[in-house]
Amino acid sequence: MPGKMVREERLRRERAEADHRQREEQRQAELAQREAAVQAEVARQQTSRQALLAQQQAERARREAAELAQKEAERCAEIVRRAEHAQRSRQEAAHTIQRLVLGTTLVTYGAGITIRNIVTGFESCRIRIKGLPADAHEKEILELFTQQGIDADRLLLVSQEPDEGRLEATVVSTMEEGSAVAIGLQGIEFREEHLDFEICDNATGMGISMSEESDTVTLSWRAPSNTFVAIFASQAIAVAKVRSLSRYICGGRRVNAELHGLDGRAVKFSGIPLFISRHTFAEFVGCEVSRLRLLATIAYVPTNGLQQVEEEIRLVFRADIHSVAASSPADGDIHADITFKARCRSREAAKRVQEYFDRKKLAYFGDQFIHAHLPHLHEATLSISSQQYRAQRRLWDALAGPETPKAATVRIFPSSHDQMQIRVWGDDKHAVGSLKVRVESVAGGEALPRDLWHRSFAAAVSPFINSIFDATGVYARADWKLCVVKLYSGDPAAIEHARQMVREELERLNASEWTFYLERQSIQFFVQGGMKTLRQILGAGNVSLDISGRTAKLHVRGGEDAHQVVDWLIAESLENVQPRTTDGTHCPICHDEVVHPVLLGCNHSYCLDCFRHYISTAADALPLNCLGNEATCNVPIALPVIERFLSPAHFQELLETAYRRYIEQHPVEFKYCKTADFCPACDEEGHEGMSCDDRRLQNDPGEQERRNVVWAVQNGIKRCPACSVWLEKTEGCNHMTCKCGAHICWICVRQFQEATIYEHLQAAHGGVFDVPAEPA
Repeated sequence: MPGKMVREERLRRERAEADHRQREEQRQAELAQREAAVQAEVARQQTSRQALLAQQQAERARREAAELAQKEAERCAEIVRRAEHAQRSRQEAAHTIQRLVLGTTLVTYGAGITIRNIVTGFESCRIRIKGLPADAHEKEILELFTQQGIDADRLLLVSQEPDEGRLEATVVSTMEEGSAVAIGLQGIEFREEHLDFEICDNATGMGISMSEESDTVTLSWRAPSNTFVAIFASQAIAVAKVRSLSRYICGGRRVNAELHGLDGRAVKFSGIPLFISRHTFAEFVGCEVSRLRLLATIAYVPTNGLQQVEEEIRLVFRADIHSVAASSPADGDIHADITFKARCRSREAAKRVQEYFDRKKLAYFGDQFIHAHLPHLHEATLSISSQQYRAQRRLWDALAGPETPKAATVRIFPSSHDQMQIRVWGDDKHAVGSLKVRVESVAGGEALPRDLWHRSFAAAVSPFINSIFDATGVYARADWKLCVVKLYSGDPAAIEHARQMVREELERLNASEWTFYLERQSIQFFVQGGMKTLRQILGAGNVSLDISGRTAKLHVRGGEDAHQVVDWLIAESLENVQPRTTDGTHCPICHDEVVHPVLLGCNHSYCLDCFRHYISTAADALPLNCLGNEATCNVPIALPVIERFLSPAHFQELLETAYRRYIEQHPVEFKYCKTADFCPACDEEGHEGMSCDDRRLQNDPGEQERRNVVWAVQNGIKRCPACSVWLEKTEGCNHMTCKCGAHICWICVRQFQEATIYEHLQAAHGGVFDVPAEPA
């Protein structure tokens, strides 16, 4: 029993020990497991920290790389911007403009509003080019001259006006070059049009031209041709046919088309060559043969007609004709005209020939009337609009006067549906010149001051400018080149009424609100800083920005100055220029930190207000140079930069001021004309056909006398001691008898009695004849 109990106790202890060991092992296992878990968590956390650190390092590296890339991109963009700025600055610095100043002088301006070149009215001529196609462009018109070697600085296209379906252009150039080129190009074919060049002596637009054919009569008549009348279905079709076929080429001739009859459906076509059949011409005009009828025929043999007119002119005016010349080809040119020129031995003879042939019907030319043209000795021509003529009719009628013979005459003709041609002619150059000055004074009208100008007046069609005529009877024209409104009328009260209308309209416009529609790329510019600039310059209540949907509207209240500032900022925004910062840069004018910077080509920055004030008030300090580096920079400010910050009227005023200053500073080279008939070489009254030295001698009796004495001594001429007339001895003795009756000793030039002079010659001079010297 005890043994059993011992065994059980031992077993119990063994089981207890086993349980203890198992619990201990389990505890150790749990401890190991917890330790492993802790180590695993530590490892996980460490791995997580390392991953996060790596991620942060990677993010930091990415940000640094992105920042570096952005800085590099900004650096490259800044390099490009500076290069573009430098390129634009170079282009703007080299930019020049041309203006016709005071109506006569062609001036070329450079940077700083410096004078680069001047072609005075005496050196220039105005060339009218007639017959240009209606769609001719400025470039191809100027190329007519530049391709002949004329420099662009000595050439200016001043106007392009419609003229009976074609174009008339006016070019100002130097007299020497321009006139030579115009003469060489006379009659040149230009896009199937023959050009006519008219040269005036100066740049006023109505220079007196002296005909080089003042003794030549030109006879002209129609070449053999048919005239047809076509009937169309409606008046609208007929009008369209006139517009489309007039001056069209048919069979080598230019067709003339015009409405015929009262119902408006008939069109008359003239100048059709005889070889064009009725069927062919019906197809040409687009009508049925049955609706086309022959109205008239001019039929003759051109060569026979030319021969007969030459025989007649030589028979009737045999002693008066110098030479004759017929047009070529003999059957007429593209205009269906044949011409015959007869050069006479005098102008009086030419007048007799003209009177004989003009409006004469000749059978050998198909019983048609002949036109005989003799150019006036001196002539000046000017074109004005029909509306201007109506407004000034009282003045023009007074100038034209009755049709009585005068030294100079004014005649007015309609040249097209909306143009009138004013012609002054006569044989007395001084009388024509005097009358021409009066015509130009009337045609020039009255220019209003530039402070009564607004850019809206320069529109191609300005309702306000057109309304002045309806309200006052005054014709108003906006000269956008000079930035002035010109008024034309013969009534001073009406002129004053029109001036008041312009003043009131300007006040209304300056008080009105402008609306600018911004491009998408401009919106950010104005949001980020452009609006702030505008509010500070123009006032917060005068500027607002309305952004709705895809459109953005900028509303601005103010006059020309406000418009100019907005234009500049919009141009800046479209160039993708961010509102500029100055980084502490100081303005050369106010010496404070720059506000709203204006960057010049020399890289000096100005406050916007300071810069605008400088260029608008520096008329007495021209040229306009940069004031940077303590006013030592002196780089001329580019013309486009100046133009961006001044109104057109103010800019034009500055150009004219620069010209006047230049003339004042060069008194030896340039002088104002004393009279219209003035010699620019000697500053005296004109002396055509006489040199300046001869003219000066003519007006200096003392110099004439001195030269006479020198000439007399050199040629053995002596004065009579009694009446002082000049005497010349050609042969005979030394007893000279003057026409005044004085008896003179030629050797000592003393007066004697007829009975005693021979005694004097014998006693004083050894004889009555010259005694030759004895040989040595």
